[in-house]
Amino acid sequence: MPEERAPAERPAPEARAGLPPRWVERLQGMSPEEQEKFLSNNARFRSLPPEQQARIRQRLRTWNNLSPEQRQTLQQRERVLAQMTPEQRRYVRQTLLPQWQSLPPERRQVVLGKLRDLHSLSDPERAAKLNDESFMNGLSPDEREMLRGLSSLRVGAPPG
Repeated sequence: MPEERAPAERPAPEARAGLPPRWVERLQGMSPEEQEKFLSNNARFRSLPPEQQARIRQRLRTWNNLSPEQRQTLQQRERVLAQMTPEQRRYVRQTLLPQWQSLPPERRQVVLGKLRDLHSLSDPERAAKLNDESFMNGLSPDEREMLRGLSSLRVGAPPG
């Protein structure tokens, strides 16, 4: 389920399937019929290789099947990623995402629960929690590091 995924699993809007960011926003606000009409009438889209066109259409089908809450969560995650520096995005892609993907689903849930607990805290409160052994109890050293990294990037926060 999308809510079980780390936000880092979603690429920044401009990186998705090679579409311009404004296209993504525009297409996400359209009905499936309007999306298809837009794509069919767009010369730039029609000039893309067939495999890329198929990926874009598949991503739109996936988007169209999400609940409003799931869409809101993904949009929030995309906003977070769009605000990151290239170095932060690289860290997410090369470090946090592979660590996240290697976690069993039950451990992901534990880390997500900790992220939710940290979400509404101020920076000093969050830092104190991350240094509180009782809060971090039950997490492996790798999970602790991942939690610190995700928290510092404000990744995994519930939508505002």
